[in-house]
Amino acid sequence: EEAVLWILRLPDMTKIGTIAAERMMLGLEKQLQHKFGNNQQQLSSKIRTNITGYLRNMTQDELNNVNPEWKLFISDLTDRGVGPWGLWYMKTELAAILGWKRIHYITRTTQDGHHMDSWATQSKQNSQVASDFGSFAGVPINFTEHLGNSCASVQRSTYGVRDDINDAIVNYMRHNFPSAFEWTSDNVTNSLAISPTVANLSRPMDIRTFWNATVCESRANRCNFRNYIADEVASLPSKHPSIKVDTDVIGFIHNAGRKFVSPDYIQALLTTKIIVLAQRDKWEGHLRLMEGLLSGALVLHDPQVYWPYGIVDGVNIVVYHSMFDLEEKILYYLDPANEQERIMIGQRGREIALSENRFWHNKERLLLNGEKKYVNDYGVSYEPWKGHGNP
Repeated sequence: EEAVLWILRLPDMTKIGTIAAERMMLGLEKQLQHKFGNNQQQLSSKIRTNITGYLRNMTQDELNNVNPEWKLFISDLTDRGVGPWGLWYMKTELAAILGWKRIHYITRTTQDGHHMDSWATQSKQNSQVASDFGSFAGVPINFTEHLGNSCASVQRSTYGVRDDINDAIVNYMRHNFPSAFEWTSDNVTNSLAISPTVANLSRPMDIRTFWNATVCESRANRCNFRNYIADEVASLPSKHPSIKVDTDVIGFIHNAGRKFVSPDYIQALLTTKIIVLAQRDKWEGHLRLMEGLLSGALVLHDPQVYWPYGIVDGVNIVVYHSMFDLEEKILYYLDPANEQERIMIGQRGREIALSENRFWHNKERLLLNGEKKYVNDYGVSYEPWKGHGNP
């Protein structure tokens, strides 16, 4: 995944329409596309030079005529983030030309020190050394020193619900449970409306991970923690014979899994009581979280520094903090006495995914909330989107 800087325009920018602004926002995009075509790697390696070079080619009058209220969003959605050079670039290059007040940095990488591979290594060597995930799960990055000189805000982005996965679940329900809901043309409303039915489906498989060590053989340095969790879950029936566990990889993986939807994967999601997820070794956030929540199953997940909007432990997800904690919570939620609690957490997980974590929800929160954003102690802005007409 390449770190690419994109310039985004707000919808109302075109209403003002100065020539200078069109050159800066539209002309730059056309210039880069003409020069580099669809070669993303070449584009990503040259784009910084061309952004600043293009702006420097504008006359001072043209720069002065650019509406100072217009914003420049630099969006980095890669796993590890652009790192210090991105912030340095904004301060020394862009801010010097445009001023820091119009620059806003969007990133998924708002945490550091996520070293779950180290936890897995220490746990294999001595189970008492790293029994709890603790600080291995990471700490927030402090962006406060960059506000007011590099950019006006640092805004946190997260993965949203994949529309194709959501559509596949709705189609599965229409085909297999046609009486569960009254179908209309409003797919968004119906997706949310059928959440109680989805959560209450008969689910013969107790636990699935949708992961095992065969997935990541060529990139084992990224998957030690996930592999460890999958192996531990696979071993549960040896201690608890009544538990049904499946760690098979179902459906497509790697790039195919991001582009296509497997019917087998959808069926497996909807026939599982508990989905156990684990993140990559060195960064947090993945599409698998929203896919698990969409299924209406109870999602058990390792800790994150920052969760997607509205995700709350014990309300719509359950977080495990050690292997002992994971096993204890699995046994608790598989107990028939706690079945309704498990179902309700799964239902609320699906509802928060659909009501607040579609891709457009995230973009609206990032781009259209104005300047009065909530900024935490680390300089990260993430104010809930209130909706049009509800500031």
